[in-house]
Amino acid sequence: MRSANQHAISNPLLGAFEMATAAGGDIDGMRSQLVTRYGFAVPSDEAITAIERCSPRGVVELGAGTGYWAFLLQQRGVDVVAFDVEPAPSAQNEWFAGTEPWHPVHRGDHDVVGQHPERTLLIVWPTKDEIWAATALERYYDAGGECVAFVGEGPGGRTGDDVFHAVLGELTTCLQCDYGSTTSPCICSAEARWSRSETVALPHWSGYHDDLHIFIRRPLETRPPRWRSRRSQTRQP
Repeated sequence: MRSANQHAISNPLLGAFEMATAAGGDIDGMRSQLVTRYGFAVPSDEAITAIERCSPRGVVELGAGTGYWAFLLQQRGVDVVAFDVEPAPSAQNEWFAGTEPWHPVHRGDHDVVGQHPERTLLIVWPTKDEIWAATALERYYDAGGECVAFVGEGPGGRTGDDVFHAVLGELTTCLQCDYGSTTSPCICSAEARWSRSETVALPHWSGYHDDLHIFIRRPLETRPPRWRSRRSQTRQP
């Protein structure tokens, strides 16, 4: 772990981002270097404040990488437990191998979120087209979780898969059934378990569209029923 003396700058990634974008030059190369050291999304004070505000009983972060967001939240006094299937600096971590973590990140998969339903669930840049983030949303909901903080792009973007965005209530079109997509998972049986309550814009690298989105639990009686796509319905006998 880095020592406290190395934390003199409250949000060094934001400062490095501002310097890189002001200087111009090889922005993509600079972004790659900063991703490896910190993470994919650039936190703002407003984003950290929004998560702090909706997390009176702390945060559980899944897919925490270097633990940079957890580190910033901890500086605000938010109690954070962070997990990753391959915590940095594990050589098995594709993005953060050899990177010293900013906050303790424990080994754990989507099942651990069910052990912390009292905390806000934080997911920053879930891997594109992998199922773990959607499964985590369902585990957390079933355990009684109340609030999700998601940092990333919307449906069809670089983060999460279609099921993830459907469970968040952000996607209602099944690309597989309605349009014959062979690369998209079927979401016809996905339930919208969450409702977006707030969005906080983040600093963006050129060409990226990630923001912080806060979701609250949909009560059982307000959850839409499992649905099937219109095209699927027309094929029913």
